[in-house]
Amino acid sequence: MTNTIFKRFLLPALLLMLVTSFFASNSAEAAITGNNSPNTASSMGYWKYSRPDTTILPEGENEAYYQFTINKGERVYVRSSYNKQYTGMKIEVYNSKYTDVKTEVINPDSVTPFIFANTGDVTSTSETYFVKVTRGTYTGNMYFTVSIQDRIKSGNGTFNFTGAATNMGNTSLNFLGVDSSVISMDLTKNSSIPKNAIVKSISTTSTQSPNQGNVTHKLMADANKIWNESIVSSATSGSYRISLENQLKVAQKWSFKYNAKATARSTMSNVKADIRYEYDVTDGF
Repeated sequence: MTNTIFKRFLLPALLLMLVTSFFASNSAEAAITGNNSPNTASSMGYWKYSRPDTTILPEGENEAYYQFTINKGERVYVRSSYNKQYTGMKIEVYNSKYTDVKTEVINPDSVTPFIFANTGDVTSTSETYFVKVTRGTYTGNMYFTVSIQDRIKSGNGTFNFTGAATNMGNTSLNFLGVDSSVISMDLTKNSSIPKNAIVKSISTTSTQSPNQGNVTHKLMADANKIWNESIVSSATSGSYRISLENQLKVAQKWSFKYNAKATARSTMSNVKADIRYEYDVTDGF
C-alpha cells in the first residue's frame, strides 16, 4: 500500500523535474550573451536561415554584436525588439563599404515596437555584414531579439481610368492609323499602393464599341512623358515593355489612348490597368 502511494506521487514529481530541466537548459542554450565585441560576434550564418534568439546584454556591457552573410542582389533589414525602458537604444548594420545607424523606434505604442537598420546593395557574390546593438541610457540587464527580414515584397492591383477614349476613325486611310482622345487616372494619393512601389509589369484591358481589329493600346507615365505602345494588343487588351529597369513609380498620373486603323468611329471604355509592382517595406516605416 505504502509503495503504491509512494510510486503514485514520486513518478509525476520526477517527470515534472525532467520536463522543467529540459526547458530550462534549452532556454539557456537559446539565449545569446557574451557577444560584446566584433571578435565575439554571434554568428547568424546566411540570413535566410538565421534565428531571432533572445540576447541578454548584462548590466555593465554596452554593446552586442552579430554577423551574417548575404548574397548578391538581396536586400534585407535587421530589426531588434524594443522595450520602452531602453531609451537611446541604437542599432547599426555595417561592413567595409557601408554603414546604416538608426535610433528611431517603429510602432512605439504597439505591443511589438522595434528599431531597424538596412543593408546596402550587395555587389559581390556574397558579403558579410555586422550588426551592433548599443544599450543607450538603460543601466540594468537588457533582453531583446535581433532578426533579419527581407525588405523587398511584391504586390499587384487593378486601377481604373476615368471616362472613355474616342477615336474618330481613320477616314484618311493613314497606314499608321489614328490616335484616340486621351483619358487618365491619378494614383498619386491611392492609399492601397505601398510607398515608392515600382512597376514590374503593366497591362491594360478595355471594352471597345464597336469591336475592331488593328487596334493598339498606348500608355504614358507622367514621370517620363513617353508613350509606350503595347507589344501584344487587341481591341480589349494590351501589354507593354515596362519593367523594373524603367523605375516607374506606381503612384503617379497615367494616361491612355488607342490607335485604330478602321475608318469607322469607335469608343473605348472600362479601361483598367493591371499593375504588378515591387516595394521596399522599410519605406513604409
